[in-house]
Amino acid sequence: MSKISYGFSNMKIALSCRSVLLEKSLRKFLAGYIVEGDDADLIVSDHPIKSDKELLRIGSDDGADLSKPFSRSRLMIKIEEKLQASKSKNAIKSFQIEEESLEEKIHAAANRFAEELIRIVKEHYETKR
Repeated sequence: MSKISYGFSNMKIALSCRSVLLEKSLRKFLAGYIVEGDDADLIVSDHPIKSDKELLRIGSDDGADLSKPFSRSRLMIKIEEKLQASKSKNAIKSFQIEEESLEEKIHAAANRFAEELIRIVKEHYETKR
């Protein structure tokens, strides 16, 4: 069986499954990508969990990202979609941070200009006395 190449070859995935059968299937499908939770970029789970990491939830309810049954290729596509969405969110956050710092720089420059202008006006009128 040839190995399929996916867009995120360095992705790190943690598993958090209540179903032993699902976890074993995921371990087989995701061999080479599995890491411990702290090192993961993404957590694949069969139940809702709270985490700072991106979460791909597998289940049969409306909140699930991937429903059962699924193929390895469908799983990998969903993982790539999640990671791509996460990268996009991080890029937007980064842009917002840069935007805020630009705004702060503009405010600081405007304040310095106003202070300098006030100083010049005061000096001008004080020297005329």
